[in-house]
Amino acid sequence: MLKTLIHKFRKVKKSPRHEESRRIEQYINAYHTFLNGGGEITVDCLENIHRVTSSSLHRGAATDDIMVSAFLYSALRLPGCLDRVNRVVIGPNEHVFRTDGYEDINSWESAPARARRRKALFNGSETLAVFTSSISDIDDLVPALCAYQIEWNKMHQRLNRSVLGQNLKSGCITASAIGDALKTTLSISSADYEMLAEVWGDRWDKKIAAIASAPKNFRVKMLSADHSEYKRKVQKWWCDLLEYFHDAGIEQRPLYLVSSNTHSLANLISGFAYRYRHALVDHALENDTEGLYRQWKWLRDEDEKAKLNFYYYAQRAFVESDPQLSKIQRDMEEKAGLRRFGHDHFLDQETQIIDLSRIPSDCIDTRLDRSNLNILKRSRALILNIDYPLGFSAYHIMSRVAREAKDLRGVYIMGKSASMIGRVGDIMIPSEIRDEHTQNRYIFKNCFSVRNLVGYLRDVAVFDDQRSVSVRGTFLHSWDSIKHLHRDDFTGIEMEAGPYLSALYEYIHAQPPPRESEVRIKPT
Repeated sequence: MLKTLIHKFRKVKKSPRHEESRRIEQYINAYHTFLNGGGEITVDCLENIHRVTSSSLHRGAATDDIMVSAFLYSALRLPGCLDRVNRVVIGPNEHVFRTDGYEDINSWESAPARARRRKALFNGSETLAVFTSSISDIDDLVPALCAYQIEWNKMHQRLNRSVLGQNLKSGCITASAIGDALKTTLSISSADYEMLAEVWGDRWDKKIAAIASAPKNFRVKMLSADHSEYKRKVQKWWCDLLEYFHDAGIEQRPLYLVSSNTHSLANLISGFAYRYRHALVDHALENDTEGLYRQWKWLRDEDEKAKLNFYYYAQRAFVESDPQLSKIQRDMEEKAGLRRFGHDHFLDQETQIIDLSRIPSDCIDTRLDRSNLNILKRSRALILNIDYPLGFSAYHIMSRVAREAKDLRGVYIMGKSASMIGRVGDIMIPSEIRDEHTQNRYIFKNCFSVRNLVGYLRDVAVFDDQRSVSVRGTFLHSWDSIKHLHRDDFTGIEMEAGPYLSALYEYIHAQPPPRESEVRIKPT
């Protein structure tokens, strides 16, 4: 989490690059070169270089063993229809698709991924259209396709050599009917087998039959390599945002930019979860698929403040159970000064504005300090909260907001990070970011520390003054590079902090950031 604009950047001496990143750079250069050529490529031409990068998420890529974790990681970040896809077409907007002959693109069915917010459309037969918002979508998509294909083909080869596989292919048997025999043929553990079955759910039989039927060799084409398209896309998104909130005067009011999720701030100010706490707890316990009863058993005799995080977690499933509840929740948010701008035609990015003067004192989270709420009543400021973007799209969004806002008071960045220390759910507060896009090391004084947060947390650790690396993509760091980073006291891996800092440098200095440099951020 970073507070800026009360800081300035100063370029100092260059920092060396780790030698083991060379293979990652070769991989990135290879698929960008192939795709920028304008023709259609097949993913098999990237498989060898993918294997030798020794990605930390795909360590067994070069072995015959089926890496179910890498396959599922990819599958969850790619559309669920991928088993029916043979061609992937990539572009920034509908215009480039129509220009390339996909004139009926608007009639294609939506093809969401469970763990990625990226617009994709499926024509119902074999072609998937993927819409990109920055270069990071390419760096995320292509290695995921490669990992998915490598592991799919490993499974196909094992099934193809067996009678069981031939019977699956012909439809004589189904995967759900054979259980242990399928697990044995694939040589995967019970845990891996159960994960596959859980993720694929009611499509389990069809997906296993598809794997048995044929290997994969995706054909991929990028329709536009013009990076200025991304800037234009964000510019159009910003114009739509201003039009939607035309009565708020966003450009003329003091603005605090927050990059977060779409529920954290809403939870703190709307009062919805607390008002419906009894009903949502009942719903959570009656429909418990995540072991929530055990957690509630520990909490139920605690005071209400200790239970708030449980309420916030449980409210999502509660709201989804009844459309009327969603309407009530939105009404309560609007009364608290929070308004939502949904997924735009140009950018698949939910955005919120919060009018600080309208935050009600009787609804905010009771753990927060209410002593200065009267000051907010006189405030003209807005919070602009962006559902955290993927990778370099953060640069484009931050650049646009900083350019257009007349009075930007602060920037707060929150997001997910893979951590080399601690446990799942722990909080990392960095004071140094190594950015793999620019090879810069951004060093700064974070406005948050353990002292600011420790009073609000239970069973969660906070680590401040940490060093993190902003990678190009989740597959684009090797196990060796992680070991080197850990030896250099880097403890977090994420994708957005570096691009955000690069955009801020450009805003403050009216020029692109340096490259391969240390850039210190010092208070003014």
